[in-house]
Amino acid sequence: MPPIPRNQYPHYPRTKLFLQAMESLGMFLRSPRRVVSLLVWGVPALGKAALAQSFPRLSLARLPLYRLAAVVPRVDLDTITWTLLLTAAVATSAALWATALRFQVRAKTSELRLSLEAQEKAHEFDAARNELLENIAQNSPLPQSMEKLALAIERQISDSACAIVMAPDGKSFANGRPCPVLIAPSLPSELHPEIVGALGKMFNPGDISDNENGVDDQSQVTTLLGILWAFGLSFCTAHTTIAFSGNGEAAGLVIVFLRRSSSIEPAESTILQSASRLVSLAGDHCRMYDRLLHEARHDSLTGLPNRTVAEDRLEQALGRTDRSKKQFAVFCIDLDGFKAINDELGHDAGDEILRAVALRLQNNLRQSDTLARVGGDEFLVIIEDCSGFAAAQAVAQSLITSLQQPFLLDKQQLWVSASIGVAMYPANASTAPQLRRNADLAMYRAKRLGGGQVVLWSGELTPAAKVFRKSSSS
Repeated sequence: MPPIPRNQYPHYPRTKLFLQAMESLGMFLRSPRRVVSLLVWGVPALGKAALAQSFPRLSLARLPLYRLAAVVPRVDLDTITWTLLLTAAVATSAALWATALRFQVRAKTSELRLSLEAQEKAHEFDAARNELLENIAQNSPLPQSMEKLALAIERQISDSACAIVMAPDGKSFANGRPCPVLIAPSLPSELHPEIVGALGKMFNPGDISDNENGVDDQSQVTTLLGILWAFGLSFCTAHTTIAFSGNGEAAGLVIVFLRRSSSIEPAESTILQSASRLVSLAGDHCRMYDRLLHEARHDSLTGLPNRTVAEDRLEQALGRTDRSKKQFAVFCIDLDGFKAINDELGHDAGDEILRAVALRLQNNLRQSDTLARVGGDEFLVIIEDCSGFAAAQAVAQSLITSLQQPFLLDKQQLWVSASIGVAMYPANASTAPQLRRNADLAMYRAKRLGGGQVVLWSGELTPAAKVFRKSSSS
């Protein structure tokens, strides 16, 4: 480029910066090799020139930019190349380190999230378990408690449906035989009978080994899955865990049907083990409660309802009779000569006679009638839907006839008779205590007449009853 005459540009000092820039641009266009030199020393030189033109009085020697511009032009191109390579290597290493760090952060974050979800699920299951234990302590219905447990298991195990099978409770029957109780809230109710029927030997305590991990009979599991498939439910596999009672017998099953192909994980297996213990605890508590309730409401010797149950059923009979406008009869039965058997043969023999008498009386009554033992050798009978005095007397006479056959005790024949007093509602009384008292008075009259007979309450007091009424009134 030819030099520019100064007289053509009177303001030459002001255009010096522009001319240097044009010269540097021409160098850039001539050779790419000059690019590096331009970036390394051209930029600082331009900066120094710009500062000198803009701030003439400023000492440029003190500025870092001036020092850099003074040093950089003395660096050769190879040094610049290696410097750039080193810078690129450092930048690449920093990028790789940042990427690795980012992956580590993501992994830690995912791990932390999974840990928090596991802790949340554990707390949720603990809350459900505590609620279930409270329900068990409050003697809540067993199916209701097991339904809550099944739903809690389904929340813990993803893509699952839980079914809990309890041992026969004597209240559920199939084909006239007691059958297990199935609680499966997420399965259609139409499938419950088929599932219970398909359990077969899986629920037979004699065919279950003491394996806490589950039942190894894969054919039974396949049968259960086949029932679900036939109904259109897409389950891939099933896992079964046995709940053992305190005495080592099978108290129930916890069956988990999975929609995924993978098996149960260790954490999920721990949940199922805990659930099986809850099933066992609930079953044992329910059976113990039923046994205690039965003992509290029944006579331990004969197994008949006791006085408390008899009085309760008498009140219920009054309510039903008032609504239906019908009548019923109350029998007070006292055995004749029973004290002699106790005195001569002992109380063990007397207990055997009482059990035999209770069995004979029970066999001559209907299922709807109530027979209760209210004292040592005293029984109470409630005959509902009794048409009248004649029907009541016929039933009472059949009871006396049933006791006329001798009782065999240690190859020894013993005879026991009974005195029966009968009172009708509403003809003979308007309340339960009055009805019982009138039947009692009629029974004492039968004993005074020699025993072994039936006396209907007629409203006339015996001499003994008159003395008792007089002494109680005075």
